[in-house]
Amino acid sequence: MKLISIEGSPIAVGIIGYVLYFYFLKNKTIRRNVERLFHSRKASFYWIQMTRGIAFISMAILPLSFIIFYDITFWSPNFVWKNQDSFFTLILTIILIPLGAINSKAKEHLIQYPQVRMDKWNPLVYIINILSWGIYLLGYEYLFRGILFLGLLPFVSSIQAIAINTTLYALAHLYKGKKETLGSIPLGIILCMITLETKTIWTAFAIHWIMASNNFIWSHRHQSSQKKISLKNNFKRD
Repeated sequence: MKLISIEGSPIAVGIIGYVLYFYFLKNKTIRRNVERLFHSRKASFYWIQMTRGIAFISMAILPLSFIIFYDITFWSPNFVWKNQDSFFTLILTIILIPLGAINSKAKEHLIQYPQVRMDKWNPLVYIINILSWGIYLLGYEYLFRGILFLGLLPFVSSIQAIAINTTLYALAHLYKGKKETLGSIPLGIILCMITLETKTIWTAFAIHWIMASNNFIWSHRHQSSQKKISLKNNFKRD
């Protein structure tokens, strides 16, 4: 099969979907207008939830609808969880959770995370934020490990597919800074190799969601601690 063909077109549709999401995410005018609709204390929360919903639509629903509409049969979105997924997820979780906890203490990290900035949280909002991470990352992994990796394999070699995918994955992290961009390269390669072995996106999705949830929990904890220390110091000065 040729890459420039109806069979290869979901790759272009997926990339367009990501660009549309990124435009929405970084559009300050849209963000300002959306945040005006909500109370200032929760504006950040609602904005982030909305961007994650838009991401799922752009990166999963849009290309999947295109595939179904044009009946591109070799694209199979029916990924089944396998024993291999359980094994790889367990191994990577054991390695990545402690690393994430350590990394979350860094000042640079706390400038960017947690994404939602609120002074007061309740259990429902806390759980919704973790669940919305899952929705976002399901769309994200459907695009990156599904369409932009498994979808490339009929057209190029596995090594070429890993190289292309890792490059695109690193580019998608550029706006998050040098550290995350460089860190995305080995992680991207590992996730591609596991996806190549399992032929599913589930390990990549599970690991990504666990990492994001772990990062949110620890970042939120460290940020809250810093605020308490700052308030105590201000109180002492007064």
